[in-house]
Amino acid sequence: MVSVFDLLDREWRRLGSDERAARQLPEVGEAAGGARSLDGVERFVRTAGPADADRVLVTLVARSVEGDMLASRVLLQLLLPGVRRLARTWWVLGDADERAAAAVAATYDRIRRYPLARRPRRVAANVLMDAAADLRRAARAAAPVPASALDAVDALEAAGGRACSVHPALELADVLADAVADGLVTAADAELIAASRIGGTSLSEIARRRGAKLRTLQWRRKRAEAALVGT
Repeated sequence: MVSVFDLLDREWRRLGSDERAARQLPEVGEAAGGARSLDGVERFVRTAGPADADRVLVTLVARSVEGDMLASRVLLQLLLPGVRRLARTWWVLGDADERAAAAVAATYDRIRRYPLARRPRRVAANVLMDAAADLRRAARAAAPVPASALDAVDALEAAGGRACSVHPALELADVLADAVADGLVTAADAELIAASRIGGTSLSEIARRRGAKLRTLQWRRKRAEAALVGT
């Protein structure tokens, strides 16, 4: 299956070099150092200092809240590194493709509804923060709390001396995201833990769906969980 990020990348390869599209956003190109293409706008923002980059983002979000879909799409492109991080975090929302779709949808919605008059600076951080809050609410609504998830988080808490201040399933999701980012476990093993410990799907059912051996999945999960608790 092609992910939403793949589709966005394909679209941007065409859109970024489309001079007619760039001419629809003249003030954006001007704010981006006179960029003549949307690719040029992206390059400017990626390399500019915070104030110069934010000036471009403010110009885009001002048009976005007025209904300019092209400006919204460009701003989404500029925020994609942060959107990808959001998609890696919220394991409870589904597989990688489902998380990607949820993160993109939440971010795009926040772009279109951005309260520019109230928050005229730090557009990227504010949009991503709001999108993260929306995803957290969705995760709270979607996450079951099986006993296995509670047991797993209790073990992690005992090993790390941390107190869980949020929904246990979400705490485990955060632990998994951090572990993948730190290279302690692979994304595939983190998804296995999330599906079984958070989603409550049995390993035998996961093995059936994947065409894998149950003992292999048992061994992989045990090894990954041992890495999480440092044993």
